[in-house]
Amino acid sequence: MSKPQIKRGIYFIADTDVLAPDRLVPVTQAALTGGVTLVQLRGKGLATDRVVELGAQLLQVTRAAGVPLLINDLPEIAAQIGAEGAHVGQADAPAARARELLGPDAIVGVTTNTSSEVRQAEKDEADYVAFGALFASPTKPDAEHMPLEHAQRLRDLTDLPVCAIGGISEANIGQLEGIGIDLVCVISAIALADDPEAATRRLDAAMRAWDQ
Repeated sequence: MSKPQIKRGIYFIADTDVLAPDRLVPVTQAALTGGVTLVQLRGKGLATDRVVELGAQLLQVTRAAGVPLLINDLPEIAAQIGAEGAHVGQADAPAARARELLGPDAIVGVTTNTSSEVRQAEKDEADYVAFGALFASPTKPDAEHMPLEHAQRLRDLTDLPVCAIGGISEANIGQLEGIGIDLVCVISAIALADDPEAATRRLDAAMRAWDQ
């Protein structure tokens, strides 16, 4: 398997704290149809076998769409089910460990909120870094807020693709224009939308408007 390409665009997190298990696949399918370029399964607090089960279900629809699937926090499960990679935070398995488990052809993403964390992610051969929370996040209400100016400074430190995360919606995505964001990570704005496919298309269009 060759290394999947990270394509600029909307990055959907299928979060089991937001979506009931029976909604996980259909909403992800709608997001894929709407044009997301990367999907992550986040199953905080779930038993390992349940994450394996849900990951395998999601992998069927993401692979059919030609979009990589990452597993949050658990690179060993990503390896077990054959997902394209994993995303780790600063309190999770180190990026270097994720790379060791998954091999050179996997995608490894890292949450990095300081300059030293960005540099460490580069040393650990991360494929992208994520900054946030840039706005108030309904899924992580206690997350520390990152000013857009700080995100810009971190962006300027690295040539890696950069992912923006935290409370991003149709109402505020325009504020990210000009920073140099490659991936816009969304949970609630898609998962809780009346029409997840249409919401994805609108977010994607808003991001692409930056280039016009």
